[in-house]
Amino acid sequence: MTPSSITYHDEVILRPLNVLGALHEPDLVIQVVPGHEADAEAGRISSEAPLGRALLRRHCGDTITIQVGGHSVSMRVLAVKKPAAEAVLDTTD
Repeated sequence: MTPSSITYHDEVILRPLNVLGALHEPDLVIQVVPGHEADAEAGRISSEAPLGRALLRRHCGDTITIQVGGHSVSMRVLAVKKPAAEAVLDTTD
């Protein structure tokens, strides 16, 4: 896995590629998270969901296609933002 591949907690911006979706749906901003952290309303998608599985280890510029309700939905990864590193506090004096 390369440092630029999508991993847990990255913020991913997707754009629908089908004609109707591109005209009527805004870009989608999500995070792929472990199943126990999933919250669709907050944009956190489980890695066990079709979209989450399709995104892990992909890169900016990649196109993914998933099956939703018997239809193929294609999206392009527009951007991947890595979470900020947690600050480490030095408690030594």
